[in-house]
Amino acid sequence: MSRLRWAAFPVATFLFTRAAILAFTSWSLRMDPQLHFEGPPLLQVPSLGGLCRWDCLYYTHIALEGYREPFWTNFFPLFPLLGKGLSLLTGLSVPFSLVLLANLAGLGALLAVYRVFLETEGEEVARAGLILFAAFPFAFFQAAGYPESLMVLTSALAVFLALRGRHVAAGAILGLGVLARHLTIVAGLSLLAAQVRERGLHPRRFLLHPAFLGLLLPFGLASLYLLYLHLTRGEPFAWWTHRAEGWGELAWFGLGDLARGKEPPLEISLYLLFSLVPGVGTALLLREPRWRVLAAFALGLMLTVWTVGLAGLGRYSASCWPAFLPLGAWLARRPLLLLPAVCASALLQGLFLYLFAHWSNIN
Repeated sequence: MSRLRWAAFPVATFLFTRAAILAFTSWSLRMDPQLHFEGPPLLQVPSLGGLCRWDCLYYTHIALEGYREPFWTNFFPLFPLLGKGLSLLTGLSVPFSLVLLANLAGLGALLAVYRVFLETEGEEVARAGLILFAAFPFAFFQAAGYPESLMVLTSALAVFLALRGRHVAAGAILGLGVLARHLTIVAGLSLLAAQVRERGLHPRRFLLHPAFLGLLLPFGLASLYLLYLHLTRGEPFAWWTHRAEGWGELAWFGLGDLARGKEPPLEISLYLLFSLVPGVGTALLLREPRWRVLAAFALGLMLTVWTVGLAGLGRYSASCWPAFLPLGAWLARRPLLLLPAVCASALLQGLFLYLFAHWSNIN
């Protein structure tokens, strides 16, 4: 049992945050039952129904009907597949199963992130970093019927394995994550950085080493989805060619569009403002050599979503878990600032959770 003592803090963090999210969602919907978008009532229990909005509907449709609409292919298959499997196994409805699955993965994500932080910087910094990650204004997406928690779980576990030299296992785990959320592939930059740090850049020593297979596995596993789309639709890249259907150009809105004078919706402006938090954390990762393996993923992810992902920047920036390590290190040395920072962030999370649960344009 002493070997598992390290897990007590992330488990306690999970239990506290999920209790707070469920209680607040239930209270807010009972206090104000009016919704801004009249979608189907997938879950009658307010505390759970408020966590199955927007993309959760698409994943429910995919789990029940397959990829009926071409633009649904933009939602990668592992999350609805696991949700349907959990539904068949337990007899629970698919929406309930998706929310349950997201939270089970969320527990694993906190454990994996904490373990990486713990082995990198020690307990004090790991605790501060994990609290900041869990309190970030858009961290509630880790509890909603979205695959973001699977993205964090698989990317953190893959990086943890890579740091321990288990590169093939790391690639396999990352490949599963890509099948849940395609942006998980960016964590391959950290797997690459870990191998470069271990073996250097000598071409023969690098490319002919068995560990190089770990860098190919994510692409190999992701290609299974392309093969499925080829066999069922004749379009292996349907997820790309139909990407704008259903959402329009806004789905791929980026800073370049802002520079060209396009006016973003209010929610995207807010996403951009709060993305400065992990943005600063990402920049700080570059300062310490021992953090640079983590920096590869964080920098790649933030640059990607700033370029083409502003419409989902809230949940994507909340998935940039490495960025919260240097922020935790900075605040761990300033404990008088840590509690106010966490409380302010948690209050903002409550605001955005309220909007999300009431089906406002927060997705």
